[in-house]
Amino acid sequence: MFSTSNQAYVFLSTVYAGFIIGFIYDCYRMVRKITKPGIWLTGIMDLLFWIVMGVLSFLVIFYVNDGEVRIFTIAGFGIGWALYALTLSPYIMKALTWIYTTLARLIHWLINLILWPFRILGKAFAYPLRWIKKFTTKLIKKFKKVLSKIKFKKPDKNDLHKEDF
Repeated sequence: MFSTSNQAYVFLSTVYAGFIIGFIYDCYRMVRKITKPGIWLTGIMDLLFWIVMGVLSFLVIFYVNDGEVRIFTIAGFGIGWALYALTLSPYIMKALTWIYTTLARLIHWLINLILWPFRILGKAFAYPLRWIKKFTTKLIKKFKKVLSKIKFKKPDKNDLHKEDF
């Protein structure tokens, strides 16, 4: 039998673990919000999440309470998660959303910065290429006009079977 102070330590440790589980769940929610996975991938991700949470809960109970599962340890997980969900979760989700949008903008800005010289080169070559296209289009039209004036003789059926050596 554990002392009262030890039971309080176990209870507070499981409350803390419940906070951690809530934070990991918010991170998982953010990943799902960003990626918008399909039904199969959602199922796989849910399964992986619950496996990780089961392992985390087992490790907490094993290291803190020597593997003894008591009602106050389970209550500690639930109370910790509920406290996190009611107090910190909205702020954490806002922070994670801000981090995601900031990183997305930064990456977008870096990509634009890297592609800027290529866009300038594309614009620099666009005018000469447009001129070449106009010139070749006019040349092809003139060539078609010349070819349309030339009358080709239809071959005879007899001419097709002759062999010229």
